[in-house]
Amino acid sequence: MKDLSSNTSDVNISANFDGQTSMEANANNQVQVSNKILLIEDNPGDARLVELLLMDTDLSECEITNAVSLAEGMGHLEKGTDYIAILLDLTLPDSRGFETLEQLISKYPDNNVIVLTGLSDKSLGVNAVKAGAQDFLVKGAFEAEQLAKTLRYSIERRSALKRLEETQRIASIGNWEFDISSGEVSASSEVFRLFGLKPRKVIKLEEVLQDPAHPFHQFTKWHEIARATGIFKEDVQIKKLDGTKRYAFIQCKLKRPSQNEYHIHGIIQDVTEAKQAEEMRKARDVAERSAKMKESFIASISHEMRTPMNAILGMSNLVIQTELSPEQFKYIHSIQQSSEILLGIINDILEISTLENGKIIFDNKPFDIKTLIDNLMDVMQYKATEKQLEFKFDIGDGVPKTLLGDKLRLNQVLYNLVGNAVKFTDSGHVYIRISNVGTSNGVSKLRFEVEDTGIGIPEDKLNDVFGTFTRIRTKDRIFEGTGLGLSIAKNIIYQRNGNIGVTSELGKGSVFFFELDFEHSDAVVETNTPMINDTEELNLDRPLKLLLVEDHKMNQLVARKTLEKKYEGVNITIADNGQIGVDILKEDDFDIVLMDIQMPVMDGYEAVSYVRKNMPEKNNLPILAMTAHAHISKDEKFKEYGFNDFVLKPFEPKQLFSKIASYVNANN
Repeated sequence: MKDLSSNTSDVNISANFDGQTSMEANANNQVQVSNKILLIEDNPGDARLVELLLMDTDLSECEITNAVSLAEGMGHLEKGTDYIAILLDLTLPDSRGFETLEQLISKYPDNNVIVLTGLSDKSLGVNAVKAGAQDFLVKGAFEAEQLAKTLRYSIERRSALKRLEETQRIASIGNWEFDISSGEVSASSEVFRLFGLKPRKVIKLEEVLQDPAHPFHQFTKWHEIARATGIFKEDVQIKKLDGTKRYAFIQCKLKRPSQNEYHIHGIIQDVTEAKQAEEMRKARDVAERSAKMKESFIASISHEMRTPMNAILGMSNLVIQTELSPEQFKYIHSIQQSSEILLGIINDILEISTLENGKIIFDNKPFDIKTLIDNLMDVMQYKATEKQLEFKFDIGDGVPKTLLGDKLRLNQVLYNLVGNAVKFTDSGHVYIRISNVGTSNGVSKLRFEVEDTGIGIPEDKLNDVFGTFTRIRTKDRIFEGTGLGLSIAKNIIYQRNGNIGVTSELGKGSVFFFELDFEHSDAVVETNTPMINDTEELNLDRPLKLLLVEDHKMNQLVARKTLEKKYEGVNITIADNGQIGVDILKEDDFDIVLMDIQMPVMDGYEAVSYVRKNMPEKNNLPILAMTAHAHISKDEKFKEYGFNDFVLKPFEPKQLFSKIASYVNANN
């Protein structure tokens, strides 16, 4: 806290007989602004015109003083008259041009000067403003309203400056002096105000010693410490007369004006707002640390759950390909379905945590809207086919082919809406429609609709469906899920300044819709990775040679068995960590590398970065991240280190095979 004793402890603030200081009296009155205008203009016609124009405005009551020379105008200012503005002609009998303005501003810098120029001297007015004038008006070109507007601004500016001066004089700092021998305390009015008391010239400290409820009773402790140590350097909580508490910085110093006199000089400064701001900052820091811990915890839990789930789903996929009895097949199929539901729950919880922490950074890259919808349809088609639903989409003629935006987030919203539509529809159809509802300046507002003929939503529940953990329940059926999908969609849409809603009829179906703005793009959309085709097969005339870098023994087994069932004669080399993987790559060549990220000794990021920087002969070697870190698809950090692509654990065998085929075929 700043030591204020050097310039305030000896300040003598005089008090009126009613105990109120002149400073406080000024503070309790509104700042008075004059209505006087000084017009320095030697042309009677121009001067009269200003008066007539002003009469047609709400400033008609302003009093105009007309001076016909700079000397006469300066004479009026020397009298100390407070003018709200000075209208100054730059061409006067005793001064011309910028010299006129410079003389006035140099002597009276705090006045608002509005320069009057002729039609041929417009540029002079602009330069005058640069030189210090508040504004300029061109004679013969301004009307009443323009004059009034300029003057009103001058009045506001003048008033603001006055208020600022008053505020500086009544800063929330008070001082007092305690005469130890007489027991008297003389204090500034601000001291009394801070404690909620009426100002008094002098108060006997003995009067309050017997009354602990009196605010000045708190002084005794501070004075005792100052008498014992010479000074009291501390933030305290003070109690006002009405019981409210404030924070204040108190400084008391022991002084000896003479050999037999002992005085304590004190300063008090209200620091409540600063203290509260500090406490808020600390609370915010705690909240931010908690949010980071929560995010880190959820991400860690997600990773730790995905790793064993990869083994569960992987083993299930392997077992289901063997000869099973109907009963065994049913059990394994149930394990697969339950694992997929659990995986969806993990994904949703991780996603809602990211959204609520405001961690989303939206991309703004070109993408093809039809390609996005085609891919979405491919992913959802098998679920719709299982239920024999009519599943189709329509993109309106007015929808631009290429847009600028975040295609991953748009796909995420549509995936949640379409996934819900398919889940809650047992017969009928699911339609996706996209239309352009308005274009302006190269930006189109697109409306996306997902229509289904499912169970519908009761009218009294329509406002609740976008809430966190809201689930649809019916009498005869419970639908699996966390109830987070629509909340995730809403968060994404709102953070992109869009809107989302639903219309529904119970038992007949629903239409979920949202609207977002997208910029148009003429860019040709390209991809840095080969197109993935689920039906693509390896185009090799020899067995596939693959390096698997994975530290988890069970996941090693799952990956090896899955690959061996797919690729006849596949040659798989396994490394238990990144360092071993790097050492193997120094000695041998492979068609492709599957590499985990979180490993001991050397992790996947370090390993692939080392390969890309130190093994130029391996530049074309495709390396895929095979990881349980769900955020990898969002931040694309894997590309910065040198990974070509990723496969998320638990992996879908078809997706893994497709990516292996795409990269190996492209490299041969």
